[in-house]
Amino acid sequence: MRIKKFVGRSFKEALETVKRELGSDAIILSSKSVKSGPFGMLNKEAVEVTVALDENDGVSPEAPEAAPSSDMGDLLKEIKGLREEVCYLKETLRPIVPALRIGKDKKGLFNLLVRQGVDTQFAIILLERSQETLDSLKNSIKGDIKVQGLLPAEESGLIFLGPPGVGKTTTFSKVAHLFASKRKPFNLISLDADRIGSVANMKELSQQLRCPLRVVKRISDLPKILYKEMKKGALLIDTPGAQFSDILEDIHDIFPSGFPVKKCFLIDSSMSVPSALKSWQKCNVDMIDSIGFTKLDMATHYGGLYNISMLTSRPLSFITTGPGVPDDIRVPTSDFLAGLIVGGI
Repeated sequence: MRIKKFVGRSFKEALETVKRELGSDAIILSSKSVKSGPFGMLNKEAVEVTVALDENDGVSPEAPEAAPSSDMGDLLKEIKGLREEVCYLKETLRPIVPALRIGKDKKGLFNLLVRQGVDTQFAIILLERSQETLDSLKNSIKGDIKVQGLLPAEESGLIFLGPPGVGKTTTFSKVAHLFASKRKPFNLISLDADRIGSVANMKELSQQLRCPLRVVKRISDLPKILYKEMKKGALLIDTPGAQFSDILEDIHDIFPSGFPVKKCFLIDSSMSVPSALKSWQKCNVDMIDSIGFTKLDMATHYGGLYNISMLTSRPLSFITTGPGVPDDIRVPTSDFLAGLIVGGI
């Protein structure tokens, strides 16, 4: 096999030279623009063509044998150049196609995470820290998600915050039943005094659980009620969804030394991550102590649980799995959540 380079002012001119010297059986291996002219100036019309020809085709037997080492060296240089171009292309596309950072042995896990709704960048970070097995991936997820549970709130209590429709009042009732099951004293407070239906539900819950209820019309009345009732046990405080951001600001102003009750922000699991984060960012997030996921039964996949946990950087107090009171609530383990996130495995 003979390998030779030809240079012409254009590809057509170089090709004519190839045919004239080697005939029509020559095989074109590559072509590229080259520097030509005086002082190495780039002539855009100059093209270098690398061709190959079988020694037995179109060449006299008496012709001297070409130096294979030199020709092979040229071919290896061409291959190296092509590899460098491919590597450069991958680096260029990496921000656009982040999955290029994932080796072929982890592509299946990457696709699994993305199908479950895990953010692409989060999926890449997870897989870079994991081995090629599903168990290793779940362990990485478990290490990222913080589960706080209700223990920190059992002494002081919880105030539930979040946008309308997220399930605050229903969740409030479920947590109240959990507190009652532990036979610890607690009190109910509602800041949703304007909605007759909400007040009626609270009164019914108070009678059912045999615990005191206070309905507060003004946030400014909350301090004296709060410190008085805290002596009798933990406090569970329900709030109207339409005013959750304003309520947080009022709490910040009225309790400058710190609010004595844990502040839990509720997030609807069936919402898209952008919608959930939009609600989250409407309030003073520095004041939020923990999050709770509601309506898991209505979610189609659970990758958003991981996304939101990472983006809010708040520990999880509980999840609710349906409308039933008091049953559809649980304090999950990190292992349970990791299984949900990768598809219920």
